[in-house]
Amino acid sequence: MRKNLRRLGWALVPVLGVTLAACRNYDVKYAPFNPRQLQENERMSTGPGVTRPDRPLPTTLEVQFPLQRNGTTQRTASTQPQMPPATGPSLGSNGERIVHMPLRELVQRAVANSLDVKVEGYTPAIEQTRVTEAEARFDPTFFTNVQYSQENVLGPSATNISAGTDITTFRTYSAQIGIRQDLESGGRVEARYEPAHTERAPNQPPPFGLDPNPFWTSDLTLQITQPLLRDYGADVNRARITINRNNQRVGLLEYRTALEKNISDIERAHWQLVQAMRDVKIAEDLLERTIATGKIISDRMIHEAGRQQLSQANASIETRRTILIRARARVRDLSDQLKRFMNDPEFPVTGNVLLLPADEPLPEEVQFNEHDQIDTAMENRVELGQQQLRVDNAGVAADVAKNNLLPQLNLVGSVGFKGLGGNWTESVQEQWDFNAIDYTIGVQLEIPIGNRAARAIWKRAQLQRLQAIDQYRSLVDEVSFNVRTALRQVQTTWDEIYGTRRATLASADALAAIEEREKADAAGLTPEFVNRKLDLQAELAQNASREAEAMSNYMIAISDLERAKGTLLRYNNVIMEEAPLDTNEATTASH
Repeated sequence: MRKNLRRLGWALVPVLGVTLAACRNYDVKYAPFNPRQLQENERMSTGPGVTRPDRPLPTTLEVQFPLQRNGTTQRTASTQPQMPPATGPSLGSNGERIVHMPLRELVQRAVANSLDVKVEGYTPAIEQTRVTEAEARFDPTFFTNVQYSQENVLGPSATNISAGTDITTFRTYSAQIGIRQDLESGGRVEARYEPAHTERAPNQPPPFGLDPNPFWTSDLTLQITQPLLRDYGADVNRARITINRNNQRVGLLEYRTALEKNISDIERAHWQLVQAMRDVKIAEDLLERTIATGKIISDRMIHEAGRQQLSQANASIETRRTILIRARARVRDLSDQLKRFMNDPEFPVTGNVLLLPADEPLPEEVQFNEHDQIDTAMENRVELGQQQLRVDNAGVAADVAKNNLLPQLNLVGSVGFKGLGGNWTESVQEQWDFNAIDYTIGVQLEIPIGNRAARAIWKRAQLQRLQAIDQYRSLVDEVSFNVRTALRQVQTTWDEIYGTRRATLASADALAAIEEREKADAAGLTPEFVNRKLDLQAELAQNASREAEAMSNYMIAISDLERAKGTLLRYNNVIMEEAPLDTNEATTASH
């Protein structure tokens, strides 16, 4: 028995070696996940900040210009000593480092560092593994089996012709080594070699015994199975590969969509920041004009102005201070938003860098031809390309479903060469004499009665393809709508710029006229006059702010039009090389 176990152990050595070699570690190497380390850049970039003084809500009136009579200050129940201006931290204060950055550099940094884009960039690589997985179906497979068997045969019997009722024992050591492979035509080919060592106990001389004993057999077999109807053909058997490759292309277009969205967000935030910077300047100018008006009223209180006029000026000053506070906070919010979109380690969100724009809106109108814009969108929109690939997938699935309607008819065949000898060498030599050749050939037919499952699948595949085609039609209309709406927005915002510019000029002229009257003492500082002047100041600031908003919206509208056409990357000099939809070539992106 120990001898038998030893033989079996030696026979298992090559099998274990092959098994261990096939179980090599193919895991992707990556750094361990350390949340604290990933947070470190933002944590370390956070500044100490500025301690805000406690500011309880006022319970009495605090004015910029106290009431005065005869050169002395009168303190009434409604007046308090002058308080310092409360306009919030000015831009660049609190140790902030101002960095002016052009839009092109913002886009380049976002393309290189945006984590939202990077996350979507994993999708094509993940889908590529599915393509490889589908292709691996046609990779050859090595297989091997080692077996020890003991068979006890009671005599006499058909296999044990010895006299008496002795028990004949056959001990066999066998192995099976071979390669099998699935074919793109749907068939399967298998080649295997099976050596076996058998000994009989008790060992009797002929005619009741075996000669030789023990003995070796050697068997080499080639077997093939080929479908002739269902599952036949490369188109059917490569369907999963085709679908997964299309899904990879869809994933790559999703990456492009994420890239376009990130760039669109960058552009929108950039031009909103341009508007916010102008709003700060407008709010500062408005506050300066209002304070100057309050000073004039305060200086002329003895003869012309009274408490009502001065209180009007003080109320406007405080209101316009709050407008400036909000405007400066808006600039900082948009600066942090730009840093969030870029994800640039050099500019962490919590850093003390204040990103400001270095570009100005276009001073001239850009003309677009609607027909050209529609044609460009039909050739470049991501959604149309993705849906085209989905229609192709639905067509492939329908072809496979149609093939499944056919009966299962397989051609099967095998040929084998056998040899027998007292040792393994003799059995192999006899095998190659081709004296003992086995072969089989036949067909296998299977016809499901009714075939309802296959018919239902085929019907579903047809409906899904029609659904995908109608979705493509819907997307064509949506793309046309998006382009026309975006183009109309471009034209509308330019008209708004034109109108708001005229309104700003008119408001500035009206304010200049009333200031000229004030300087010429043509009108007294009546409450109506002061209120009119303050209203004109606010109207000028409001119209200037609307003009700045319209100019920024014009640039945003142009960006939205480029995105609606699917040309936003090219508009920002970001090149993404893509293979045509009817090929399976890989694509790359650069900037």
